[in-house]
Amino acid sequence: MDQDSLRALATLLVFITFITLSFSVFRKSRKAYFEDAALLPFADDELGRSVSHTKKVESSNE
Repeated sequence: MDQDSLRALATLLVFITFITLSFSVFRKSRKAYFEDAALLPFADDELGRSVSHTKKVESSNE
């Protein structure tokens, strides 16, 4: 195999990988999973606020 054949093979493998990942990501059955994953950065904020708010309330009651 010469260098051009290896480049063509590598390009083909990358293209097949791209198409496979695209189908995997855009399947309708995965929509709920990705919607839940999109909310993960905000899940800790709500927990953090409730814990810090509870500490403030407890310290003001003392």
